[in-house]
Amino acid sequence: MRFLYTLLIICFLSSCSTFSYFDGPPEEEKGAPGLFSKDSKKGINLQELFEEKKDAGTNFYVNAYLWRASLEVSSFAPLISTDAFGGTILTDWYVDQKNKKKRMKLSIFIKTQELRSEGITVKVYIQNLTNDKWSDISQDKKLGSKIEEIILTKARELRITSRKE
Repeated sequence: MRFLYTLLIICFLSSCSTFSYFDGPPEEEKGAPGLFSKDSKKGINLQELFEEKKDAGTNFYVNAYLWRASLEVSSFAPLISTDAFGGTILTDWYVDQKNKKKRMKLSIFIKTQELRSEGITVKVYIQNLTNDKWSDISQDKKLGSKIEEIILTKARELRITSRKE
């Protein structure tokens, strides 16, 4: 019985061995060390972090001009959530002082790194106040399109002024 236990322990320990029959990939396939990995292709390279980028839109997963323009245009309402890398801006409900029986909420999605009209989607949700209760949420597609155009115009202006500097 003791022999059987010893044999099982030896088999178990030998299966955990780090002994390898080969030393890994050839030398020319290995990359330079990265920050969180031995291979820079899998990790973060410090040189890439500190290099200056010439185009302002390359530091984000979304276009920086669209992002800044969206923040400026949606600044009238309180922001609930912003994600610069995912390209989402969500506002809280906003009630205009001129029309207190209507409130709206914006959801802005920036989908591309290029400054294009298809790169942004704005959804406007509307509620009306009737009998001291807010109605069901409806979506105003025309107002969403108008806000998209305002954001695109502002983003183009930001790009033009940044190139002049």
